[in-house]
Amino acid sequence: MNKVGIQLNNGNLPGILLTAIIAFIAYHIGELYPLVGGAVTAIILGFLVSNFLGVPVIYEKGINFTLKKLLKLAIIILGFSMSFTTIVDVGFDSIIIVLISVILGLFLTYWIARLFKLTGDLPILVGVGTAICGATAIATVSSILKAKEEDFVYAVNTIFAFNVLAVMAYPFIGHLAGLSDEVLGIWAGAAIHDTSSVVAAGYAYSDEAGSTAVVVKLLRTLTLIPVALLLAFFTSYREKGKGKESTVKIWSIFPYFIFLFVGAALINTFLPLPEIVTETTSDIAKFMIIMVMASVGLKANFGKLKSIGFRPFIVGLLSSVIIGVVSITLVLMLAG
Repeated sequence: MNKVGIQLNNGNLPGILLTAIIAFIAYHIGELYPLVGGAVTAIILGFLVSNFLGVPVIYEKGINFTLKKLLKLAIIILGFSMSFTTIVDVGFDSIIIVLISVILGLFLTYWIARLFKLTGDLPILVGVGTAICGATAIATVSSILKAKEEDFVYAVNTIFAFNVLAVMAYPFIGHLAGLSDEVLGIWAGAAIHDTSSVVAAGYAYSDEAGSTAVVVKLLRTLTLIPVALLLAFFTSYREKGKGKESTVKIWSIFPYFIFLFVGAALINTFLPLPEIVTETTSDIAKFMIIMVMASVGLKANFGKLKSIGFRPFIVGLLSSVIIGVVSITLVLMLAG
């Protein structure tokens, strides 16, 4: 699941081309209106295409490829424009913020979900999706818990709705409050659910905010490993009580692309690349991120979002707001 594994085939091309066309248009609109930016514009354009024109089945495979695979490749490429010392500095500054945000996010979301009488594995799925890394965490934990398909879909749709809102809201709030690039970057990385939305919100604010947000978010993603292992042991214990066996492949939850990102930064630190190379790779990665956000918009079907239901939506809203408030408070106290 977390392996980069880029495999292009003809079935992917129509969807990839569609996201590239939308990204190209969004990029140029973003140049004209920098406060909105290319990433937010791509979400809006993708949403309009999906809901008013419709997306034929032939495009779906490439859209999914862009959303799942291209994002990881873009993050790895961004590593070539970063310094390893910057990654270490940001990591040490934000580790306490990330740990507190993740732990509080998990427990508060689970408690709120129970308060609103969400049943089954849905409270846990919404909890990990909100606190750690969105759909990736939900998919990983869902496979461990052997959650119902209905719970999985509800959790993903709930998190998805607030990812879209966060990409638009965080840069806007940052400009309104006059937050520094570093503060906005740490806040976005510690509070926004999905990696794609974190990267988009960060770079919509500034390059420095974007690079900071990436590092903080990847640090947060690593917390999925201990959480998944704990849930795996819990599931194993639960299954044994039912006379069943539970097997979890540890390597399937390991986020390899994070280490490739760090490796790219190490290359740029100890074997400095020419400025034209780092600038070009950075521009390519940013355009790929706009393509990813176009795919987010294309998958944002209004009918699916309506199907979330009132209670999961309120749980997602409260959790997102609480984690956002807790995170910015910690950032201002410890890194502001």
